[in-house]
Amino acid sequence: MGHKHTRTILVIGGTGTQGENVARELLQHGHLVRILTRNPESEASQAMAALGAEMIQGDMANPASLEPAMENVSAIFSVQYADPYDLTVEPRNAANMVQAARKAGIEQVVHTSVAGSNLFPRWDKHKYLVQTWENKYEIEELIRNGGFRFWTILHPCWFMENFVEPHSAIMAPELKNRVLFGTLKGHTPLKLNSGEDTAKFARAAFENPEKFREKDINIASDELSMTEIAETLSRVLDKKIVFETVDDEESRKRGMLEGTVYFMEWLEKVPGYGFDIEETRQYGVELKSFAEWAQENKHRFVVN
Repeated sequence: MGHKHTRTILVIGGTGTQGENVARELLQHGHLVRILTRNPESEASQAMAALGAEMIQGDMANPASLEPAMENVSAIFSVQYADPYDLTVEPRNAANMVQAARKAGIEQVVHTSVAGSNLFPRWDKHKYLVQTWENKYEIEELIRNGGFRFWTILHPCWFMENFVEPHSAIMAPELKNRVLFGTLKGHTPLKLNSGEDTAKFARAAFENPEKFREKDINIASDELSMTEIAETLSRVLDKKIVFETVDDEESRKRGMLEGTVYFMEWLEKVPGYGFDIEETRQYGVELKSFAEWAQENKHRFVVN
């Protein structure tokens, strides 16, 4: 792709794991990128501006602020912020976005949701988890039925970034002491992807809207059990890391986020998020295995 792209892509959530990766990937390939941010002065915003993104102040909760952000934009990458303490925030913000995008005549939306959101019937053991998925699905439906010429919904899995700061503080709180733990059995398969993988799919969709039109895509670049993840990290970091299966109560006591504990229970019931990794591979997008990713991001791991 040697030529300069002339259409602007608006990235919503451009200072978080997925959005930031998408913005970087698009900028590296000559796309014009505008990022919606509540605080253009923040360190994350400044870092993206330095890479050539245009930062625009706005708040998803305030529909009027979205109008200027969407001026002269042809496509949107959307990742919605989910407030763990207020589950009404995410669908409300997404509805504001869809409405503003329709009004602005935007042609294409690439939205990232989560794997499992489109699996029915729902596993109804934990109200919190059901509500989280319902929200994700409701937002997907807003986009599918939003009247956009092109839409694509990405469904990522367990983030490789969960093992590095800042996510590791709640997702792998004892990795610094060489221990991974959780309610998963040691050999239950877990599908993984990195923020970069989301970004590669997003760019592919923006550059080839027809091919990715009206597609729901499960994203995974690797499938390993927690025991294999511990072994991979031991090899890459040259430190012996082990995985321990513990019960719900102990997981919480040891600092695992409540929602993650529920989620691991779900993964035990729906191993590997209920899809085949070949589904992801059929699109021909180059993705990195966990070992490759860990090797490349070695400096980000905090392990004593």
